Amino acid sequence: MSRYVWNDGDLNTLLVLPGEVADCLSSAGAEQLRVLLWFSRRGTDFDVASCAAALGMSEPECVGCLNYWVEKGILRCDGAAVAASAEPAPVKQARPAAVKPLWKEVLAYQQEHKEFNAFLQEVSARLGRPLNHGDNATLLYLITTAGLSQASVLMATAYAVSIDKASMRYIESLVLGWADEDIITPEQVDEKIRDLTETRKSADKVEKVLALPRPLNATQAKTAHKWLTVWCFSDVMLQHAQTLTLENCDKFSVAYMDKILERWHAEGIHSPDRIAAPKTKKKGPASTNPEQSSLDSEFEEQLLKYRPKFNKKN
Repeated sequence: MSRYVWNDGDLNTLLVLPGEVADCLSSAGAEQLRVLLWFSRRGTDFDVASCAAALGMSEPECVGCLNYWVEKGILRCDGAAVAASAEPAPVKQARPAAVKPLWKEVLAYQQEHKEFNAFLQEVSARLGRPLNHGDNATLLYLITTAGLSQASVLMATAYAVSIDKASMRYIESLVLGWADEDIITPEQVDEKIRDLTETRKSADKVEKVLALPRPLNATQAKTAHKWLTVWCFSDVMLQHAQTLTLENCDKFSVAYMDKILERWHAEGIHSPDRIAAPKTKKKGPASTNPEQSSLDSEFEEQLLKYRPKFNKKN
C-alpha cells in the first residue's frame, strides 16, 4: 500500500486544507473531498483501510480519490508504506454436504427439548402452513449441525416470507449461506437482513426509474444500491447514463452503465449540465478524410446527372 503525504511537509501539522485545494473545487467530486478531509485530519497516521471504512467506501475507491489529489499536485505518493504479509490468507474449508437427521432422531430431540416444539410451531405460523417431516428434519439440522440459533432461523423465515420465497429449501439455502459468511447470531442476521432490504429497495427504485423490463438480479441489485447510496446519483443522471448505454450497446447493460457512472463519479459529475456532449461518430470515408468524402459525394452526383451522347453514323 502506498503512503501519501502533503507535498509541503509543514502542512502535516495542520487540519486546515491548503489554499491550492480551492482551485480544484470545481472539478473535485464529493468523495474526493471527503477523502482529502479525512487525510488532513489523520495526517501521518492516515490509513487507507480505516478511511474507507469510516467513509463507507471500498479501498480501491479511496485510493482512486487519493490519486486524484496526487495528479493535482496536492499530495505525493512516496511508494509502498505497508509491506505485504508473508503469510497467505487462510483458506476457508468448504461446508460438507448436509446430513439431515432421521425422523426417529427428530422425535427423540423433541422429547428431550420441549422448546424445540415451540420453535416448530412458530416457524409453522410464520410460513402459514403445517410442517412436514422433512421440514422438521431441516430445522433440526440448522440449529444443531449448522449451529444457528432458533432466533436466527425465525428471522430468516420471516425475511423469506416477506420476499415471497417461503419455502424450506430457500430458507435452508439462505441460512447456510449466511453461516458460510459467519453470520450466525441474531444481531448479525438482523444487520444482514437490513442490508438486503435496503439493497432491494434501491434495485426496485432503479428498475422503476429506468423502466426496466425485468428485475435486477442479486449482483445487479448491489450495483444499483451503490449508484444510489454510495455515489448518490439522481434519477436524471441514471436516465442519462441509460441513454448512453443504449446508444453504445445492443441492449441495456448494467455493467456498461456502471462504468459510465464510475467515470462520472470519479470526475465529480453529478448534474446533467456537466455531462460533455457526445461526439458524433462518422462512418465510411468521412471518418478519415471529410474533404475527400465531400468531393466523392459531388462526383457521384455529377455521375448520376451525366448522360453520354452518341454520334449517329451516316
